[in-house]
Amino acid sequence: KSIIEKIASKLGLTLYKKADIDYNYSDEGLNPTAIGANVLANIAVDDSDIIIEGSNARADAIRDYVDYFTDEIENTAVEVTLGTGDCIIRPFVQEGQIGINIIGNDNFQITRAVGGVLMGVVMLLDDYTTDKDTYRLFEAQELDGEICKISHFAFKGDTEISLDETSWAGIQEETSITANQLLLGRIKCPTINRNDYNSMEGVPITYGCEDIIENIQEKYDQYNDEFNRKKSRIFADRMLFKRDDNSDLVLTDSQEIIKLNGFDSSLSSMIETYSPSIREADYRNGNNFNLGILEMAAGLSRGVFTEAETSYATATEMKNSLKKTFSFVKRLRRRIEVGTTALFKAIDILMNINNTTPMGKWEIVFDWSYDYVEEGREKFEQLIQGNSIGAVSKAEVRSWTMNIPLDKAQAQIDEYEKENINEYSASGLDR
Repeated sequence: KSIIEKIASKLGLTLYKKADIDYNYSDEGLNPTAIGANVLANIAVDDSDIIIEGSNARADAIRDYVDYFTDEIENTAVEVTLGTGDCIIRPFVQEGQIGINIIGNDNFQITRAVGGVLMGVVMLLDDYTTDKDTYRLFEAQELDGEICKISHFAFKGDTEISLDETSWAGIQEETSITANQLLLGRIKCPTINRNDYNSMEGVPITYGCEDIIENIQEKYDQYNDEFNRKKSRIFADRMLFKRDDNSDLVLTDSQEIIKLNGFDSSLSSMIETYSPSIREADYRNGNNFNLGILEMAAGLSRGVFTEAETSYATATEMKNSLKKTFSFVKRLRRRIEVGTTALFKAIDILMNINNTTPMGKWEIVFDWSYDYVEEGREKFEQLIQGNSIGAVSKAEVRSWTMNIPLDKAQAQIDEYEKENINEYSASGLDR
């Protein structure tokens, strides 16, 4: 934070104020923020696609990076967004290839913004530690009309040094690129900052729930402490022991015990077990209560922090029970669309600069999955109705029903219809 303030001061920029947060997404142990971020990220992007429309070399090249983004970046970026409040997805060029960095809210600060569009930002790109010192690389981007100004800064500890003194030697200190946006995308968490409604900085999904999270962690720690303190003990009568060759007491062989006591004697009076019970039900109820309160305070339905309730009578009841979570997810998806679109426009600009592929028109389309709120019976009825009016193919119905790929479903239908034709021909019914 102090280094970013130095960079902003040097460039004559003003930093937007960030919300004070008492916990971190990266904290170890039971971390409800990280748990909720993971669950909601999976709901938001699971079984959803990003489609690039266009028939040219540039569109094909962008599709390759879409595959890379959806396979390795998207889910993590959304989870970081929800856990830290904000996420920058920044493309970079290295050895002729374009990669993507994920930068959480704790590693960047906004210097200028108009509406929800970033116009200036300072961010930590990389760091490494030697035996004595820590080195950090920062980047500042500022949009000035149709020009994006990019500056790089290296720090040794808190002292600015030349890039040539670091492993980042060769990176340009300053450059200007013709662009109508910053060379990055940004996703902001939909959670409201109740202390600053107009804040440009995002806040985590559990912002404002610090006391509830503290109660959850306290009950969790108490349960584990009580479990660890439970020291079961087994007490045995001295008659069950004998001395070995070293005069140490050891348990007598079971055959010797039988000979000693006879088959009609019981050993229960010679062995006692001390195993105090723990208050498992009390702790479980306490944790479930606090987790449910956390869901309510964060504006989410059950099933994010608590176990999902799935025994609904109708699809309508199911939708109503998940309405709060899905309302949140819809707002999140819209922000994912904005940030991802900006990211691929930035990649397009880098392709222009590096002349990697010829220029060409392309459009980005998002195909979101709604399986989270659709009951199986309702989905099946929709497919059947669609098939009856020719809007949905038989293969699509079979693919969903049998949970198999569309091409495999079509091959099975073709084979089935071929067998029927042959059967009719053999019986003479075709005549």
